[in-house]
Amino acid sequence: MTHPEAPQYYPPQPAPPKPAKFGALAWTALILGIVGVVGSPIIILNNLTAIVAGVGLVLGVIALFGTRKVLAIIGVVLCVAGIAFTVAAQAAAVKELDEIINGSTNQGQVSEGSGQSAAPEQAAQPPAAQTPSAETPTWGKRYTWKDGLAVEISAPAACTPGQFSAPQDVARAVKFTVTVVNGTDKPFEAGLLTIGDNAQFDGRTAEKIFDSSGGCGGGLDSATILPGKTYTYEVSYAVGAQPGEMQIALQPTFGADKAVFVGQA
Repeated sequence: MTHPEAPQYYPPQPAPPKPAKFGALAWTALILGIVGVVGSPIIILNNLTAIVAGVGLVLGVIALFGTRKVLAIIGVVLCVAGIAFTVAAQAAAVKELDEIINGSTNQGQVSEGSGQSAAPEQAAQPPAAQTPSAETPTWGKRYTWKDGLAVEISAPAACTPGQFSAPQDVARAVKFTVTVVNGTDKPFEAGLLTIGDNAQFDGRTAEKIFDSSGGCGGGLDSATILPGKTYTYEVSYAVGAQPGEMQIALQPTFGADKAVFVGQA
């Protein structure tokens, strides 16, 4: 006689876990936010990373309505930070570029000169209507940059170019004595001033005279001026036949303030 087997009971299978709602979007927002923050200081690349962070911001906001809220919040915060850092970095870069391209004028200190570049008696004085402002140095004055480098320009003196000078057929030539005082703690190359100078006479460009055989001299001066030392060189320009207003702008480094001297020549 056989007995029927007892029925076997199996425990119920656990329900499969519910998939995280918008979990992938939360992770994507987090990753894109990290990319946006890391790439924000890189000027050219941060345009792309800002767009990436913007996409991550949209995805993160959507993910806030899912189950990975904390992850989504972190992603949103990183995306916003990436965009903000990019805007700040680009604004600073634009400001610095404007300063480099345009430069600022006469932002240093103008004071009395050393007396070594006093105006000769025959030099014409500027009329009262053309007298430069207190911040515009003129012949015999000293301009000092914020780092301590200073420069003076003497009143112009007439000179006669030699036979092989350039340019030829000059109506009138004037020569200036430039005195550089290195008040910084580093050596300074005088050639930086002669390369970056700009001269105008009566509203037109005044050509620099290169004269190795005559009385005007001039040219590229490449002397090294040590800290605390003074160096003097001469520079000449071709100007009109009649006296007029002369303007000479000096800039020691690219992007530095410009020292603009104005006076009669």
